[in-house]
Amino acid sequence: MEVVRALKSDIPAILKIWKELMDFHVPFDSRYTLSEGAEESMGENLARLIVAEDALVIVGGENTKVLGFGIAKIDKYPPVFVKQICGSIADLAVSSGHRRKGIGELMLKEMLDWFRSQGIDRVELRVASMNTVGYSFWRKHGFVDYMHIMYRDLPEVE
Repeated sequence: MEVVRALKSDIPAILKIWKELMDFHVPFDSRYTLSEGAEESMGENLARLIVAEDALVIVGGENTKVLGFGIAKIDKYPPVFVKQICGSIADLAVSSGHRRKGIGELMLKEMLDWFRSQGIDRVELRVASMNTVGYSFWRKHGFVDYMHIMYRDLPEVE
């Protein structure tokens, strides 16, 4: 197994896994249902991130087959805080038939090493509250809750 920086030629394989990830989340919240053109939009976003200096897009796999991908970015806090930057893991996904084989751990290690090389000392991410598989993965790797993001769907009239 190996983890390498993604190339633009990896985008179709990444999109396949990304779509699987989004579909996995739909039962938790229908807002994960993809819009028409979502894959094209995500492909354009990936192409931008692959060459961005403040982002890292990686793929994990074996024998040149992409089995997972990760997206890490450097984010900025509002200027009212002493600490101005942090790392953000936007996505980390492994195709369903290849989970629990260490690919996710290898990709996470690569992202954390990249954050360190960028001088980042805090990494944040979001995980769907009903995604117990993802939540367990992040907890296993030392991530802890520090904020709860809440929502309320509004009816048209109350």
